[in-house]
Amino acid sequence: MAAAQETEQTIVDQMCHPCLHKGVNQAAEYFCVVCREFQCKDCSSVHDTHTYMKKHKLVSVPEGHILVSSTDSDDVNKITLMCTIHNKQFEFYCKQDDALLCSKCAITRHKKCKSIAVIESMNGRGGCAKLKNELAEAIDTTKQDAELLDDAEERFSADIRSLPDKLNVMKSQLIKIFDDFADAIKKDASVCKDNTKADLAKKKANCDANIKAMKKQMATIDSMMSTGTPSEQFITERKMLDDIKQTVKDTNSLHRDISSTEFCCTFVEHLKKLKSDMLSAIDSEDFHVKFRMRSASSIKFQRSIDLKQEGNEEEKPIYSGLDFLPDSRLVAIDNYNHKCLIYDVNLKLKNSYKFPYKYPACVAVVSDDEVVVTSGDNYRLDYVNVSKTNEIKMKRTCKVNAKYISISLMDDEKCVVSTVDNDEHFRIVSMTGVEDDFNVQFPSKKYKLGTNFCTYIRRLNKVVNCDRDEDKIYIYDIESGKSVVVKDNLIKSPRGVAVGPCDHLFVCSANTHSLVEITPGGHVLSSHQLDMIGPFSVAVSKDEKLLAVSNAAMGAKKLSLYKIT
Repeated sequence: MAAAQETEQTIVDQMCHPCLHKGVNQAAEYFCVVCREFQCKDCSSVHDTHTYMKKHKLVSVPEGHILVSSTDSDDVNKITLMCTIHNKQFEFYCKQDDALLCSKCAITRHKKCKSIAVIESMNGRGGCAKLKNELAEAIDTTKQDAELLDDAEERFSADIRSLPDKLNVMKSQLIKIFDDFADAIKKDASVCKDNTKADLAKKKANCDANIKAMKKQMATIDSMMSTGTPSEQFITERKMLDDIKQTVKDTNSLHRDISSTEFCCTFVEHLKKLKSDMLSAIDSEDFHVKFRMRSASSIKFQRSIDLKQEGNEEEKPIYSGLDFLPDSRLVAIDNYNHKCLIYDVNLKLKNSYKFPYKYPACVAVVSDDEVVVTSGDNYRLDYVNVSKTNEIKMKRTCKVNAKYISISLMDDEKCVVSTVDNDEHFRIVSMTGVEDDFNVQFPSKKYKLGTNFCTYIRRLNKVVNCDRDEDKIYIYDIESGKSVVVKDNLIKSPRGVAVGPCDHLFVCSANTHSLVEITPGGHVLSSHQLDMIGPFSVAVSKDEKLLAVSNAAMGAKKLSLYKIT
């Protein structure tokens, strides 16, 4: 419908307006800039017969059509070519006052001005071209701002969607805290119960002993009363008087002790700890969701080490895979020497492990003490245990049916892997080795070894795939099935990719020796120059404060650490 209206408008614009008023359809040959009308040859001839119209400007139909029927014709038509004070065409320009003048303005309002020029003598096209360039740059900037707003909105929506998961985590933490509290109460209550029972048993034993002693004394008195003479009874009374008084005194003392017995189990300290632990678990910052615009990150060089061939190694190392453990130790995979290595935050080598096969590829940390390693042509995923004391042990192996290179954690049960010689450019593999495909439409091609690298943006459910040969970054939205293709002069031979703060992507651009930072929506933010040639692998720490990069250049090979701010 819109196209039909646009076509109809074009036809009307190219008809002679005066003829149309007479009910005649006559093709226009000219457009009068002052009259703002399309006119046929006959109707335009009035410009020669009327003196006041001789200074009107006629242009041919194509030019006139462009002038009044642009995409934003309403806005164009707002630009008047006439002096609104005298209703005369602008003919002069006052440089002193930067004002357009008609002939009457020039001889009245600006007669004292000494820098008045004839408009026809001025080259106006260059100025319009400059304005057009300025507008084009402003449009590009505004488009970039719109993309940044889209990215910020996407992150904000992801933060909102994550609230139920955060609540569930908090709920689990609170339940554990309360269960621990209940266990502590039960333990202390049991101890209190045992102590109380022992105390009661002791008091009861004292009662039994008193009763036994008093019964014995009573038996002596009964015997003396029944068989003894008055003299013997008197002697007995005098002899037993002090003992019985002491017995009665002890009995009364025991009675008062038992009568005032009170056992109170107090768990105030436990309750105080419970309150403190629960308040710590309820972190209000986790529920402080902000809509944030994010600019490019800043990375500051911290330290670097040269990767040298050791005496027992086959070749000079190439670290084809990097990832950080939760405590910021760095795990590296040496593809050429078939090793897994552990570095501390100062890039001091803590330990290494040699695989029983050639060319391990990439690594992803799956827990506090476990990593998973891909093996390319070996059709296997190896789960390796890395202890707090840097011991490295093969834990288990899962056989797979395809060749996998780069790997990143999707959730606690699955990983995302890039493929080699496969129609599916990346796939899902569970921790038990079950393989599955995404519902994504991929470009029709298969990647050779080392020509594509992928990662997963967990919060946004997006997969990023770097195409080395085409210098492109594909960002796939798994939920919607849509994708964004990023191609920029800053990106040359992209290799490894990692997710950083605000879900920004850090892509190794090998031929520009830099890291290119891209928003998850596909907007290129910045290029960070590195201290190495041909960056190959990149990783960001779990707290998003550290960034590690290694290269695969023919010359000096390095492992470098940067701080992200």
